[in-house]
Amino acid sequence: MRQPKITSVNDDAQTLLGGNRRVKLTSKETDGDVYLVEGVMPEGSSVPVHIHEHEDEIFHVLVGEVELVLGEETILGKAGDIIYLPRGVQHGIRTFGSQTARVLNYVIPGRNFETFFEAMSALGPDAPKAETQALAQQHGITFL
Repeated sequence: MRQPKITSVNDDAQTLLGGNRRVKLTSKETDGDVYLVEGVMPEGSSVPVHIHEHEDEIFHVLVGEVELVLGEETILGKAGDIIYLPRGVQHGIRTFGSQTARVLNYVIPGRNFETFFEAMSALGPDAPKAETQALAQQHGITFL
């Protein structure tokens, strides 16, 4: 059963993939509906362009600036901006400039994506590319 939960962007939380993602709400806490993580993106950080088959995403830029690839266009997201990404749209994100960016990432529904991130974390950052791509495919995610 779902229970209320209060979380803050300042809370310590579980980290994934080298400490760059702080889990704020698990899909278990939301009965699979939402997975909420805070991305802490130092200069040079990026998530490669990819497509999700099953999830919509919302990025809320808290601090800094990020460059987002959205389909065929590239936009600059600044602190306060909220970007909605429906499933099936190719997208990627990277820091813009030298300031560390912080971005809240809402994934809807959350269960499949959270399972993917847990499995990626278990593989570790040095896992062979073929292994990570196969794992992504199992979760309906294609890296381009």
